[in-house]
Amino acid sequence: MKKYLVLFLMISFVGVAQNLNEYKYAILPSKFAFSKEENAHNLNVLTKMYLQKYGFETYYNNEEAPDEFIQSNCNKIFVDVAESSNIFITKLKVTIKDCKGTILATSDIGTSKEKEYRVAYNEALRMAFDNFTELKSHQYQPNIKKVEL
Repeated sequence: MKKYLVLFLMISFVGVAQNLNEYKYAILPSKFAFSKEENAHNLNVLTKMYLQKYGFETYYNNEEAPDEFIQSNCNKIFVDVAESSNIFITKLKVTIKDCKGTILATSDIGTSKEKEYRVAYNEALRMAFDNFTELKSHQYQPNIKKVEL
């Protein structure tokens, strides 16, 4: 029984990774929903840096972008960071969606027990991205469709 469960989980992860490989661009908000200001605690810049590290061309939703990026909403992923903190622990989770709002991948929850907000949010976000295996295996492979005449 355990063998089948492990096999199913491996196939699930491979399927998600292949979906992410079809995307070249990533778009993220200039201000996350839980933030009071743009780039609060440098989370947006850190998120953009991680996405670029894993091979995505990344733009903010209020940033000027190239024509290829703008032409279609379905050639990019939409990245968001959600907070579920309490008084003692800062918790962040990264979610990646496609143009239809379907969740393609979700990171594990990154946590921090630091007291200073800036340090805590950065540490939690770094932990969330460091454990995000689907992103680490990203290799852009365009989905080429053949047109028959």
